[in-house]
Amino acid sequence: MLTVFIYSAAWFVVKGCYMKILIGVFMFVSSSVSNAKNLISVEWAPFVKAVDVTEQQLLVAADKVNVDFLSKQPGFIKRELIKKNDTEYADVIHWRTKQEAVTAGDKIFSCDECSDYFKLMDMESSAEAGKGFSHYEILQSWE
Repeated sequence: MLTVFIYSAAWFVVKGCYMKILIGVFMFVSSSVSNAKNLISVEWAPFVKAVDVTEQQLLVAADKVNVDFLSKQPGFIKRELIKKNDTEYADVIHWRTKQEAVTAGDKIFSCDECSDYFKLMDMESSAEAGKGFSHYEILQSWE
């Protein structure tokens, strides 16, 4: 009788361990499925500021883009203007979906505020901006 009890107790411990593993796997899978349904698209747009442009000019133009254009786009969540050094910056824009980001991106060429903002950038140098591991400071954040 004692042997059966030890065997039964051991089986319940093992069974309990399996249950914990199964519960853990279930929680991981349901979390992954939940996250897959709610993926946020992040747009990374590094650039180099043009030589004679001040940081204040950049901030004013960035604010106009946000107020007059980005905040009105479906799926826009938030945006940050970040600074690596005195010349390198990046816009980090969060969208509800990748498709909404792409749709908004298709509209920037007809956006006067966007055009004014892009004129403050050195487009040739910007092609190489944002490469490698770096640290940035957040200059401005819009939600």
